[in-house]
Amino acid sequence: MRRRSSALLALVGLASTAVTFSALASNASTFGAPEGGFAAYHAKKLTTLPKELPGNKAITYHGAKLVLAQSYVGRKAAEPTLGVDKLGHVYTVAAAFDAIPGNPPKNEPRTLVMKSTDGGRTFHDNSPQQAGLRTQNVSTDPYIYVEPDSGRVFDIDLQGVNGAHLSYTDDGGKTWTESLLTTAGVNDHQTLVAGPLPEGGGLLPLSDPKFQKVLYYCTNGIAYGSCARSYDGGRTFTQANQTGYEAFNPGYLATFDLNHNEGICGSLHGHAVTDRTGRLFIPRGYCQIPMIAISEDAGLTFTDVQVANVAMSGQQASVAADRNGTLYYVFQDAKFSQPYLVISRDHGRHWGTPMMIAPPGVNETNFPTIDVGDPGKIAITFPGSTSTLGSKDKTRPWNSYVVMSTNALSKDPLFLSNIANPKSDPVARGDCSNRCGRMYDFLDVVSAPLDHGRIFATAVDTCTAYLSCNSKRLPGNNDSNDVVQEETAHDYGASADMQGVIIRQVSGPALRGTGNITHDTAR
Repeated sequence: MRRRSSALLALVGLASTAVTFSALASNASTFGAPEGGFAAYHAKKLTTLPKELPGNKAITYHGAKLVLAQSYVGRKAAEPTLGVDKLGHVYTVAAAFDAIPGNPPKNEPRTLVMKSTDGGRTFHDNSPQQAGLRTQNVSTDPYIYVEPDSGRVFDIDLQGVNGAHLSYTDDGGKTWTESLLTTAGVNDHQTLVAGPLPEGGGLLPLSDPKFQKVLYYCTNGIAYGSCARSYDGGRTFTQANQTGYEAFNPGYLATFDLNHNEGICGSLHGHAVTDRTGRLFIPRGYCQIPMIAISEDAGLTFTDVQVANVAMSGQQASVAADRNGTLYYVFQDAKFSQPYLVISRDHGRHWGTPMMIAPPGVNETNFPTIDVGDPGKIAITFPGSTSTLGSKDKTRPWNSYVVMSTNALSKDPLFLSNIANPKSDPVARGDCSNRCGRMYDFLDVVSAPLDHGRIFATAVDTCTAYLSCNSKRLPGNNDSNDVVQEETAHDYGASADMQGVIIRQVSGPALRGTGNITHDTAR
């Protein structure tokens, strides 16, 4: 959770400690699959932004429907990531402002690693410890990564100007290895991913027999984006190179190009991914341009490629690579906040026509995030609103959506969607642009390595029984920075909680193998 200023941190600390009624008091059980949220549709292909809001139309569909369920993690959880190992165990991070309880406004953020062994129904604290003592007590950003082949689980906590603190486990959290990752220096908005050692380039040999991959740690370095890499499974890191994402673009600065934020592009980016040959990909929006940085030599050099001509909102694009090296890239546009999918079949050098993939009736979205199973089989998650009034509607509800396709590489792909929360109980109210109130930043989605690629995703429920947000049409978050004076007298309005949620696929088409998922998981 990036700190924008000490005043903001104080505000958030006050808001956090003011919440004395937890949503879990009345919503501890798993939600059943909501009715009436399913849709099947084809996507509109658009090379540039249209003048009017584009919309997809529902079609008649007789196949297996996508059905979802969700469970509370049991803790507040801003910008949660997740991973699933080969045993079906689900890991997520739950970050809240409670490192120094009872001392507002001095509360600092603290992250717990939460683990589920029953398919995402219930979670318990599985945080890194040494000799019975927690090793990570204060963190400004949470992040967890489960490497799918080895099963190694990594937990990263930012340590301000001192880089980050990395912990990892090979035995499901029974024991943890600690690594002070300081080579990245001042950093923010971290991402971690592993990939095969690329051929050639004079790179160091891999030295961890249990982890035969290069581990990359890529961050926003304030003035530029950069990566560090580890050849020993995360014990030590060496600095790689800049990703090409510089905070200030000289070309735009020279012209004060208003369409590109007057040249101040920032150096934030989305989650990095690798393909099976070891290529490293880092997606991002760069002054409203959907971009991707590509390295074929373990971060020694990067090539930046423009993905689409559709203007992008924010920086957090998301990309996934299938086993054939095909890339699937999602982002939201800068005008209507609708999600787009773009595909590359040549490792990111060239990209196809963007497809607007919002479900029918969804008029706004945020944080689109993607994962892939078998080639052409993808899953995407985001919060979305069906309100037609946009920012004029300060009470509009937002739902957690999952969208999937099992033929994304076809000429006219079919998309299926559903919501994870009941329509009567939204996950947010009001505005949900920028950081969407107390959701903050990243959300995540994973196609599990077992159970036919069952989909798991994260969400943040900011609209719970606290302040009656889930039962009354009250003003919620206000992204215009005007203080909402509805019951709480702070910017979040009634949408002020921050409960972590894990979404799981109950049934529907499979992302791995053939056939359908027909029943819920109990792993």
